[in-house]
Amino acid sequence: MFFVGFLLLLLGADFGASQNAQNFDSLTTSIAGLEQLIETEAYLIQNLENYAKELEEKLLVIRSLITNLRAENDKAQKNTGYYVSIPTNVLSLVRRLQKDWTYLDIFMKESVGKEQTKALHEYWSNLPTENDWGEAVNAISRLQDTYELKTEDLIRGIINGKQYDTKLSALDCYAMGFELFSRKEYISAGFWLYSAISMYEENALLRLHDLSREKIMELYAETLLKQSRYQDALTMMNVVLSLPSSKPNSELQRRKNAVELHIKTNDPQPVTHTKNPPTGYQLGCRGAFSNQLSKLYCVYNTTTTAFLKLAPLKMEILSLDPYLVIFHDVMSDEEIATLQRMAQPVLRRATVYSEERKLSEVVAGRTSKFAWFYDGTNEVTTRVNKRIEDMTGFELEGSEMLQVMNYGLGGHYATHYDFFNVSMTADIVAMQGDRKATVLFYMTDVEQGGATVFPNIKTAVFPKKGTAVVWYNLNNRFEGDYKTLHAGCPVIVGSKWVTNKWIRERNQMFRLPCYKE
Repeated sequence: MFFVGFLLLLLGADFGASQNAQNFDSLTTSIAGLEQLIETEAYLIQNLENYAKELEEKLLVIRSLITNLRAENDKAQKNTGYYVSIPTNVLSLVRRLQKDWTYLDIFMKESVGKEQTKALHEYWSNLPTENDWGEAVNAISRLQDTYELKTEDLIRGIINGKQYDTKLSALDCYAMGFELFSRKEYISAGFWLYSAISMYEENALLRLHDLSREKIMELYAETLLKQSRYQDALTMMNVVLSLPSSKPNSELQRRKNAVELHIKTNDPQPVTHTKNPPTGYQLGCRGAFSNQLSKLYCVYNTTTTAFLKLAPLKMEILSLDPYLVIFHDVMSDEEIATLQRMAQPVLRRATVYSEERKLSEVVAGRTSKFAWFYDGTNEVTTRVNKRIEDMTGFELEGSEMLQVMNYGLGGHYATHYDFFNVSMTADIVAMQGDRKATVLFYMTDVEQGGATVFPNIKTAVFPKKGTAVVWYNLNNRFEGDYKTLHAGCPVIVGSKWVTNKWIRERNQMFRLPCYKE
């Protein structure tokens, strides 16, 4: 049980930071960042190849590891962007880099292979951290919860009903189950650990981790006990103790005796797990909203600005209360490519402004990376901002900069409002007033997931490259409109890039009519 105890200690010491959403930059929160891991893994595999040549006595084990690791990396190298857009690939990739290479480090600390060990340590800062692993597990759990994805389907590469060329290993399943167990998510942990037991076949990687079938079965028995499934736990303990390969285990025997005593002295209690009904957010993400046809129609907008008389915009009305529209074909492929090139080198973890703490901070409810650009940064940003003026009729002076975002593994933004809804303090005056409107451009198609949902009005908008969605956050009295509650659904498969602009109210004095209540 040393291995389990050691990992519990490691996870307990390090993972708490990610749960509290400390300010760290995660590799898993953008596809752009995840693609770098494929090259990192390729480098490490080659370094391992060189090391193997110097270790004759360990050649068979090393060669086996190389074959297993390189097979997956070669598949990834064919199309790195697509590979890391599949969540189970990313889970396995992060697990390989964050956990396997730690054990390889121990294995390599011999008098032979010093050069390769040094090279590995020089690359250490490029490897996923324990926080990255925690984020990867969070993402898979989020996808399962939001879209009702079954564990057995994910393992086989069936993601939201579609088969992909991917599958998880017994070690992937164990690592996932172990992490969930450490978080006291026992029901979910049980599914993953049971799958690890079913799939277990002895190999070099499992030997490297010192992970036997018996150890997985012991942990699975613990998950059953935590769920008060005493009889099932007892059955599993008996199986472990009766295995020919099982070593004498006084601790497990003691646990078994205690469970037998509990069963004898207590009446059996039915084990029930109440499943909560899906939220409006979840229904919207699953595509269960049917946008009301009575409010949905299309027009050529020729009136917002004089320029539109010459070049009208295709506009789709989704809602009048709150005002919510889609503009089609309002960002070109060239503009998208330029903004992506500009953003990639400077992407950083997205934050959320805290009214209470008066600062922006990393939170678990927003997993993406972003970059800000001044309106006049270059010709493209100038052109995009001019188009926003034509789309909305608003004055952009005093509004926020363009924000370009990329979502990674299970990337999402939990339900929230874009308005601040605070009194007119000096801070708000300095910020040019509240956010009157939001303009959100979709820069990519997303294969699965990634919708923008408005639960209170039962409306969902799915990403379509080149389109933009616009809505008003404030009502006619310039107060926050709570019907605009919205969220960015987790990305299941694909890379979601967006550009958004928050338009402030202060400079709209001569642009907005005064409506009667």
